[in-house]
Order: sequence, then structure tokens, then C-alpha cells
Amino acid sequence: MAQVSQAIDAIRKSERFLKLLDRLLGRYDVPAYIRRAQRVQAAFDQLVQRCQHRRDEWLTMVRTRLGQVYALAGDWEQLRSLLAEPEQVRALEQLYAVLAPRLRLPVERTASTRVLRRAFSELQASMERFNRKWQAYLADVDLTDVNALREGYNRYYLLEKECAVRSTRIARQGYQPLAPVTLGDLATLMPALPVVRLSRSREKRCCR
Repeated sequence: MAQVSQAIDAIRKSERFLKLLDRLLGRYDVPAYIRRAQRVQAAFDQLVQRCQHRRDEWLTMVRTRLGQVYALAGDWEQLRSLLAEPEQVRALEQLYAVLAPRLRLPVERTASTRVLRRAFSELQASMERFNRKWQAYLADVDLTDVNALREGYNRYYLLEKECAVRSTRIARQGYQPLAPVTLGDLATLMPALPVVRLSRSREKRCCR
């Protein structure tokens, strides 16, 4: 009987061990090197999302003004003659495609140069105001945590992967060290708005 009891206890201990092992494997089934890479990517994605959220908030007035200008003009070519550099009408067209303005109230098309100039002046002021705020915001973004994770990736990723795959050659396949994220990187991903100005000569003639 004692031997049977000991055998049962051993089985129970084995079952508890296997259950514990299953829980551990369920929690840590992803290799350490993959989890490290996921943390690096997640941190960068969250940083970009925070910046993009703030950017979208500050673009509200630009989006509205741009929609009004286009509605008043009815056609981008109608604005070409008003611009200091006529080819910049393409920059406005591209910005419109990105921001996709949706006006709450309909705006009637106009042939009045004065009305178009006034509306464009308001758009220009909104764009310049956004650029000042956005550039100041980016300059103050803290990259410490994101770059600490990237430094840890460069230091430990290969070691962790080699332990997992048991091969230095395989571990190094496709590996590229990560450069630190810079404020310039963020400015490239989420740039300031193009500088588009009215023609000065036309401004002077209209003011006479």
C-alpha cells in the first residue's frame, strides 16, 4: 500500500509540474528575441500614434480652411493666378487629398478674386500657425525610452535568437542593427505643411 501511495503522490506531483509547465509555455511560448523585437516596434508605433493624434487635432482649422478655399474656387486652377508660385497649386491639391476636408455647411462657388484672396489668406495663416506649433511640439518629444529599447535590441537580440535557434549563422540571417530614432525621423514621417503664399504683385494691385 505504501508503494501505491508513493506512486500516486509521484503522479500527482508530475501532473502539477506539467500543468505549471503548460502555463509557463502558454505565457512564454514566443521566444525572447521575438518579444524583444515586438516591444521595440510597439514602442515606436505608440510614439508615432501619439504624435499623429496631436497633429490631427491641430490640423482641424487647416482642414476647414482648405475645404472652404476649394469650395469657393471650385477648381484648383482658379487659384493658380493668385499664388506667388503658380505650380504650388499642386501642393494644395495633394494636401487636400491627404486631409480630405468635410465641410459641415455648403459653400457657394465664387468668381470674386477678393473673396478668394481673403479665404486663402485665412488658410495661409492657419497653415503657418500649425507649422509653428508642430515644429515646437516635435522639438520637445522625448525619445529616451524608445531608443533605450532599440539599444537593448542591438545588444541582446542576436544572443537571444542564437540561444533559441542554436545556430549563430541562422541567428544572423536578416539581422540589421537599429539606429536611434531622431526628431528628424519624426519630422520626415509627419512633416510640416508646405509654404504656399499669395502673389505680392497681385496683392498690391488689389489694394489700390
